[in-house]
Amino acid sequence: MSFFAELKRRKVFRVAIAYIVAGWVVAQVADLALGAFEAPVWVLKAFLILLALGFPVALMLAWAHQLSPEGLIRDSGSGDDEPPLPINGLRTDRIIMAVMVAAIGLVLFAMLHRNDEPTPGGESIAVLPFVNMSGDEDYFADGLSEELLNLLAKIPDLKVAGRTSSFAFKGRNEDLREIGEALGVEHVLEGSVRRSGDRLRITAQLIKVDDGFHVWSDTYDRQMADIFDIQDDVAGAIAENLRLQLAPKSDRSTDNTEAYALYLQAQAQVLEASLGLRDLAAAQQMLDRAIRLDPSFARAYELKASFYWIQGGWLLDAPQAQALTYEAAMQALELDPTLTTARSYSETAKPDWNWSDEIAALEEAVRAEPTNIYALNALCYDLILAGYFDEAIRITERIIELEPLSYVGYYRKGEALMAAGRAAEARANWRHAADRLGWPLAMGWLAVDAVIEGHDDDAIEWLEKVWSETGMDAASATSFVNGARNTNGGKAFLDDWVAAAVASAADLDRRRSAYLWYLPFGYLDDYWAAIDTLSDGVVRGWTNADALEQMGIVLRRTGFVRHPEYLRHAKAQGMTDLWELRGAPDHCSKVSGEWVCE
Repeated sequence: MSFFAELKRRKVFRVAIAYIVAGWVVAQVADLALGAFEAPVWVLKAFLILLALGFPVALMLAWAHQLSPEGLIRDSGSGDDEPPLPINGLRTDRIIMAVMVAAIGLVLFAMLHRNDEPTPGGESIAVLPFVNMSGDEDYFADGLSEELLNLLAKIPDLKVAGRTSSFAFKGRNEDLREIGEALGVEHVLEGSVRRSGDRLRITAQLIKVDDGFHVWSDTYDRQMADIFDIQDDVAGAIAENLRLQLAPKSDRSTDNTEAYALYLQAQAQVLEASLGLRDLAAAQQMLDRAIRLDPSFARAYELKASFYWIQGGWLLDAPQAQALTYEAAMQALELDPTLTTARSYSETAKPDWNWSDEIAALEEAVRAEPTNIYALNALCYDLILAGYFDEAIRITERIIELEPLSYVGYYRKGEALMAAGRAAEARANWRHAADRLGWPLAMGWLAVDAVIEGHDDDAIEWLEKVWSETGMDAASATSFVNGARNTNGGKAFLDDWVAAAVASAADLDRRRSAYLWYLPFGYLDDYWAAIDTLSDGVVRGWTNADALEQMGIVLRRTGFVRHPEYLRHAKAQGMTDLWELRGAPDHCSKVSGEWVCE
């Protein structure tokens, strides 16, 4: 008898099929059961390994034994003269069919069950700022928390709350359920950092917010040189315990641990500075030191480009900031051509700059990093300035989803809605940013809007708040509004006020804020003269007047875009080239081959 026939006689094939089908069913049941109990991934992996090891054992038993009414009996090996056994192949086939029917039923049950359960990708987490246990400033701990957040944000199917919203709970002993509800997440990662010289002690724990259950925790007593391994271990443990795909590895862009520590501290300061919380002098010094320690530290150059980009037109003269941003971005790319943010900066600040390339670069940055709030915010700003209001609104909704406790999304959404002519919704978003999130510039928008509407009492109330927040004389708000509104000497009063404010302004932002008031009080010629003054002869490129132009677009009901200077300026800057390439903006259209805006 051939070997194949012997395998068939001993029913090894039937046993193999039955084992595979039954094993698959058992594996599916185990997956559902272990998932319900939220068991770690390794438990299921160990179970599957045991099933696989049992397969050759089952085949060996099938070869050596037969099933009879008396139980398992050893096969003699000569099947020709042996009587057929009572339990024959037909019954075995029936058993296999029954198991297959059960398997199909289980699949259908699982499919129906998944319709009622959250789909894969429903996991969510917030990285709370790690507690600093070192007795110095918090920047290193904050920077490490930011790095972990960015690493986790790269895991597919994991929603990660944005940095600003997560850091809103820094130093606050809030109930985890309230944190989870506020941020819209199911888990939080919290921990502490103690740094002493080159030694680190980092604790981390993953907690379910609904019941406070500790899903995972660990303590790392390591050298500073192991910082990247610690980050990878934490991200990997979270991915495993939440049954997600493996986390990507940390970007090991420097071997100099002191340079990396300075980078983390500078990163925390730059991020806070971008939200108007502090200046950037200390961050620049840290980056310069980090680069001196490791001249090949590409990400430090990339962060330096961020430093200059943020200051452009606010604390630094815009053309100067453009040149410095481009230089730092190109240095970063020479060292590491894969840096997405650096590539975006190199396009938005290049010498032959144009609006089309800037917006395309920001869109590419958002595609590469969909959770990058700063790229989303910059793109939204540009789209409003260019007139694509509906696109900007959609982006602000994404920002709010990622950062529900940050003013950024509500502030920008108010701008986009106002530009789109949805004034009531715009005011609601600005009020949320002002009243609930305490952002002064939102109060400023509400004050300007109230002046346009002729609601001077409301304007005075909001001005008192914003001027108090920004260190100006809040008591002068009444005399300012009443003086500028005066039908006889209002224009002369406003001219004198603006001139005095510009002369005493400590930075570009204060100068621009002074010029802004020509717009709501209806002096468009003076507003456009201010734009020309701040542009300082720059035709194409970064100018200090960009923010005034954007404010004019937001408040276009003042007649800003109907003014003859608007299209002249748009053509000179290349904005009309963008419209030709991208399509008509929401506030302009082509009539007889010419652009008409309203």
